[in-house]
Amino acid sequence: MSDRRHWTLEEEDAMISILKGIVADGGRCDTGSFRPGTYEQVVLKMREKIQNITITAKHVQNKMKRLKDKYSAAYDMLNTSGFGWDDTHKCVTMDDLEILTEYLKKYLNKNYTVNRPFPHYERLVTVFGKDRATGSMAESAADALDHMGLENEESDTAGFTEPSSTPSNVASASSNPNSGQTSNRKRKRNDSSTVADITKVFEKSMERTSADIAKLTEAITRGDAMTRLGVELEGMGLNRMQVIRVAMYFGNKPNQLRIWNGLDDSYKPDFVKAILDE
Repeated sequence: MSDRRHWTLEEEDAMISILKGIVADGGRCDTGSFRPGTYEQVVLKMREKIQNITITAKHVQNKMKRLKDKYSAAYDMLNTSGFGWDDTHKCVTMDDLEILTEYLKKYLNKNYTVNRPFPHYERLVTVFGKDRATGSMAESAADALDHMGLENEESDTAGFTEPSSTPSNVASASSNPNSGQTSNRKRKRNDSSTVADITKVFEKSMERTSADIAKLTEAITRGDAMTRLGVELEGMGLNRMQVIRVAMYFGNKPNQLRIWNGLDDSYKPDFVKAILDE
């Protein structure tokens, strides 16, 4: 079964109600994370609430991750001076365009947009508490890749109506994308160039490392072979100077050492005599 899933408003509402019950029963740790088995528990309870629902623990995990990201973005805004909450439209508001612009420059986020209805927020306060993106909520690269594109969030914007109380804020926050898009394109080009440069450096480093390892392996192998050669020559009754001469010969002609290692022991005394006679 695919990890991608479209959630209906009924399913979202059911899941949040179930999570609130789990929290009330002590299913969330002091650190803010849920106890092992929570996703499976939610799946079972949702199957009891909604007939013929097709859902997995992974679907629940992905949905909770998206809701948590969205909640954390809204939570951070509401804990920043200048932002407010519209209880009628159930959304975070901002009356000062300059403050909003500066905030978005400093805290770029794509998880929640000011003035967009977020009816689940107040219930998610109970579910997630103060577990925020800037703390234990922080998403790593591995998490981003793991969750990228796994879920259809159409239900979050279904039936969206812009609040009439602050239309200028909505326009400023959503209808002037040109400068941001240009900056994003430049950033993407720069990021791509940087990644390409890092890749080239890494590849060259690996090539050098591979070559160095090959040389080191060869040196170790040759060193072991020379050690065995010394013991072998001493066993043949050669004195120290003769051993040194033969060893120097093979050191200068490593190919001859391979021939030596391939010879039958009965031929080696004659091979040594030939070397010493040169």
